[in-house]
Amino acid sequence: MTTAKILSVVALYRARFEKEGIPKIRMNPDTCPRSKDTGGKREMLAHAHYLLDGIAKYAQDPEKVGKTGRHLGSAQMLLWCAGWYTLTELMDHNRPD
Repeated sequence: MTTAKILSVVALYRARFEKEGIPKIRMNPDTCPRSKDTGGKREMLAHAHYLLDGIAKYAQDPEKVGKTGRHLGSAQMLLWCAGWYTLTELMDHNRPD
């Protein structure tokens, strides 16, 4: 993915988080939220929102390509687990325009 494409995907997700009122909160690495639990879904979404700033920053550094991809993949997996997007929709987000 190009930097521009990554930033456009970040903008897409950021707009939805802001519209839905999801805060940016880093997930506690020692807990395991449950996606069927409303609180667990919100925690996953808040962590995905938290990851976006790092993704946008790393995407602009050619030496951080791997980290960018891992963080984007993590955010997208959280979006899928929370039921916001299907895997097909997430893959479509990553495709060239």
